Amino acid sequence: MKKLIRSLLFVPGSKPERFNKALNAGADLVCIDLEDAVLPSDKDSARQTIVDFIAGLDETNKQKLCVRINPLSTVLGILDLEVLATVQPAYIMLAKCNDAAEMIKASQLLHPGATKLIGLIETLEGLDNATQIAKASNKVVALMFGGADMSAELRCEFAYQPLLFVRSQLVMAAARAKIDLIDVPYVNIKDEAGLLAETQLVKDLGFSAKAAIHPCQIAAIHMAFKPTNSQIAYAEQVMQVVDGQENAGVVAVNGRMVDRPIILACQRTLALAKVID
Repeated sequence: MKKLIRSLLFVPGSKPERFNKALNAGADLVCIDLEDAVLPSDKDSARQTIVDFIAGLDETNKQKLCVRINPLSTVLGILDLEVLATVQPAYIMLAKCNDAAEMIKASQLLHPGATKLIGLIETLEGLDNATQIAKASNKVVALMFGGADMSAELRCEFAYQPLLFVRSQLVMAAARAKIDLIDVPYVNIKDEAGLLAETQLVKDLGFSAKAAIHPCQIAAIHMAFKPTNSQIAYAEQVMQVVDGQENAGVVAVNGRMVDRPIILACQRTLALAKVID
């Protein structure tokens, strides 16, 4: 069964003293950032620090770790990928992923390792190519929305409503490829109500996870993704009727027709319900 991801916590690659704290913060995935969070003069030292850190991890913590590398269109990005391939983190996030060719190139450089890929969509070019990026390789397990860079390109406010049409397009791309979709972090770490509200909105839209920039945001994100009692009860009823099978054909549950897409959604609901924070 694939890893259930509701939350992704960013930590700067130039702050190694925070790496273990981040891994113990309760997030489903921790992403060490080699891109925006690291000054150009510190890229080489941060990269080596991250490699040494990954090499010393046990398998449980290694499976919780992602590294965001510099864009593959740059020399730094290629170097990041080549070096990280030697230690195989569970996930690598491609910053400013613009086309499927970048995903294919990353997959080839990582082959035959088990590292999975996440495409960060934060440019208009990347948005235009989102479906192709999502389907480029079987190593691609998620897309992530980069809202700050996207809003700058669009010359719009970095807020939910102005970026709704972008999020909607990414929902379509991720759904077509049957992969996860991670939303941009909510930048006001003191506004828990705002974080809860925005996470609920993106969940309803079709996102499967939300990123965080501080450990204090994790609990609220998980709360927003937790199914309601009525959703859990309905999912349990569906799975009982189909005897736990994904391919049970079309059946009726309380007068409602249920087929494979509904069954898969119910399986996710029950998986979310079982997670203990």
